Amino acid sequence: MEDIWNISPNTTVFVKEANFSEACHTLRHAFFGGQWQEIRTPDFWLNIHHLYFTEELVIKAPTASWGPVSSFFIIGTVINQHLGLTEENLEAPGQHYLECIQDGCEVDHFFTDAPVIRLRFALSPQFIQRLTAAFHVPADLKPLIETGIASSFYSQGKTTPEMHGVLGQILKCPYQGFLKQLYLEGKILELSTLQFAQFAGSSYSQPCPITLRTDDIERIYQAREILICQYSHPPSLLELARQVGLNDFKLKQGFRHVFGTTVFGFLREFRLEQAQTLLSNGQLTVQQVAHVVGYSHTGYFAKAFKRNMELVQRLISSVGVKWLSRVLENWA
Repeated sequence: MEDIWNISPNTTVFVKEANFSEACHTLRHAFFGGQWQEIRTPDFWLNIHHLYFTEELVIKAPTASWGPVSSFFIIGTVINQHLGLTEENLEAPGQHYLECIQDGCEVDHFFTDAPVIRLRFALSPQFIQRLTAAFHVPADLKPLIETGIASSFYSQGKTTPEMHGVLGQILKCPYQGFLKQLYLEGKILELSTLQFAQFAGSSYSQPCPITLRTDDIERIYQAREILICQYSHPPSLLELARQVGLNDFKLKQGFRHVFGTTVFGFLREFRLEQAQTLLSNGQLTVQQVAHVVGYSHTGYFAKAFKRNMELVQRLISSVGVKWLSRVLENWA
């Protein structure tokens, strides 16, 4: 069956800004339906597919990714073939692939026994270069890195427990807006590193400890000040590194060394402190405060806030224990 993917989806746009967009696309067809969530930033795009099929289908269509694309299979089985490049591949839960298709034709065999849920993402060339600065990369990617010219390939691997953990964190991301962008950027980087290490035949390891010069430490303090000043609309990790003149790996390691937490962890805790102030003022509801500080659901906000006992104690001193207890019960 040709051109079945060319039907136009119904699209709901949640966020559309210069450096971050999020939308949900819904498909309805006589033989299949479902939706996929799409997130785009300057450094990567991420799709989470939920599709179901009422008829067993074999779909043949032209395909081209133009750059490396990663896919992790969560639920459902598909038989896939890139004509002229691969034999038939079984794409099933517990597996993942890394592909780069310049031009070709793809055949997918879909079944009705289970929905198809998978997570797909692609990195910008700059993002990939950041990985190569500190970690091993698959041999298939080296032509792209060294010459800027991509060649077609398809590689499949097994999803490790570490990968499963990161996938779960991405699928259950509790944040929204810029906090979500920063969180997902870190998780996509972590998942890519695990996948690249597997295909490169090396074990995942953190980069070697770095030596921080005096000017490096000054730049790290500058990064913290930028986060404080721009906490409501913080820059991405890559943009923050650019602003202070460090590469992002040195910024990540250095920030943890100097402040004892990650860039994301610092921003999350700082936003919770702002939440404590807003709740103390009593001018916003809990739901409004949760939204302001970047949480997609009040329950996620409640769990994060309750874990920080210092903030809870401060709020008790300002609003009273009875009021706080009643509110905390209603949050969960």
